[in-house]
Amino acid sequence: MRRAVLIAVLTAAACGEERITVQPIIDLPPPTSDAYPLDDVETLKLSVAECGENDDIAVSSGTPEAPPRLEDIPFDEDLVLHLSGDASGVEIAYGRSCCFAVPGDSLEPHLYFSRAVKWAESGDPFERTRMNGHGFQFSCGAVFVGGDDPDLRVEFFDTSVGEFQQLQAEVIPRTNTVLAPLPGDRVLIVGGFDRAGSRVNLVEVFNPGAALVEEDVGPAVTDHAAAALDDGTVVVAGGRGAMGPTDEAWQFGLNDADHLDNPVVLGSRLVVARAGHTMTRLGDELGAGVLIVGGRDDGDFPVAEAELYRRLPEQFQVADTLRFPRYGHHAVRMPGGFVLIIGGFDPSPVRALDLYDPVAGQFQKEGLPMNLPANAGLTDLTVTRLPDGRVLLAGGRDEAGQKVASTHIARVDPIDGRVVVVATDAMQVPRAGHTAVLLGDGTVLIVGGTNDASARAERYNPPSQGRR
Repeated sequence: MRRAVLIAVLTAAACGEERITVQPIIDLPPPTSDAYPLDDVETLKLSVAECGENDDIAVSSGTPEAPPRLEDIPFDEDLVLHLSGDASGVEIAYGRSCCFAVPGDSLEPHLYFSRAVKWAESGDPFERTRMNGHGFQFSCGAVFVGGDDPDLRVEFFDTSVGEFQQLQAEVIPRTNTVLAPLPGDRVLIVGGFDRAGSRVNLVEVFNPGAALVEEDVGPAVTDHAAAALDDGTVVVAGGRGAMGPTDEAWQFGLNDADHLDNPVVLGSRLVVARAGHTMTRLGDELGAGVLIVGGRDDGDFPVAEAELYRRLPEQFQVADTLRFPRYGHHAVRMPGGFVLIIGGFDPSPVRALDLYDPVAGQFQKEGLPMNLPANAGLTDLTVTRLPDGRVLLAGGRDEAGQKVASTHIARVDPIDGRVVVVATDAMQVPRAGHTAVLLGDGTVLIVGGTNDASARAERYNPPSQGRR
């Protein structure tokens, strides 16, 4: 990744104390990339704000030849820089830093600045061909773990340097696991196959920051699903055990000493034993339910019945029936609490979309079917919710099973409730079974999903909406 210092200095002072210089570092895509912004940007606007706030504390304008400069920014523990590039009065490039402190340990906050709605190469992962791995946001960067090869390294993409680092923590070598977030930037790892192809009955709590892993005994399942609840616990349900799909469910959490508590088998069971399903929490409010969709039953047929899990009272109950039963799909919560069901098999690849309305308590029946575009991936794609609530659909396999590089943006129309899917910039490499992570600066990083050992990671830069 090319780096340039577009901003001379930012200075901070408080109550007559000595002035502190903050020297931002601007990370740019390669000049040969379509995402490179400086060939077309005419004016630059630099601002500093408190993290999560819409109002700027200070603003300065300039040009690439005469970069903006901010003076006397405040001492604060949670500041963020925003850099916008305009051409003919239209924003065409944007970037923001992760949150930083003044004074702080580092006075060189990094900011990835590129053309909006464009992909560009971004970093060289250790495991370039990682397939079906997991990724999650951590400390404004991203951790990548697991995949089809149980011996893949755990690595971290550090946005402060734009590079991948190998983590020293070792997790149990296994494939086909499920990950779910726990409080304190930790993740729960459940189930899967070991090197010999046997199901693993161990659970782990992985803390990348401390390079620590805790282990305990758990369910020996694959093709299971998990959802993090509002109380900080995780519910895992279903999956395929030694005797086929199960209807059992388990709860995991941390005890008063902040360590992994003993897993609890729930007294309530799934209405339908299933494997290859999804679990999606319907909201962030206290007691929000979890929607369980799809999967295969003990006859290997797609399950049509969707279920709701409610923690209070602890109960699984039938919610509604899918119009297009499927397994191996994605489910993502949209603005308004809608849940969009994307792709999967029935057993052929499914192009039709399903949309669950939590207010009506059912899948939408009018105005359907809504279909993915002809060049979109239907299976093995990634689905990433963007900061403005829209969803990025990247890569995957088409109806013929071929990997695609196409990417699309999906949103729910607030007026008529229809799903609108439009094309955006294609990735540089066709990918399927890759891993996507929304970084803390609002960009999306994608790793793996290709047999091309020369393929680097790719980074997508959405518009500035929702990235304050």
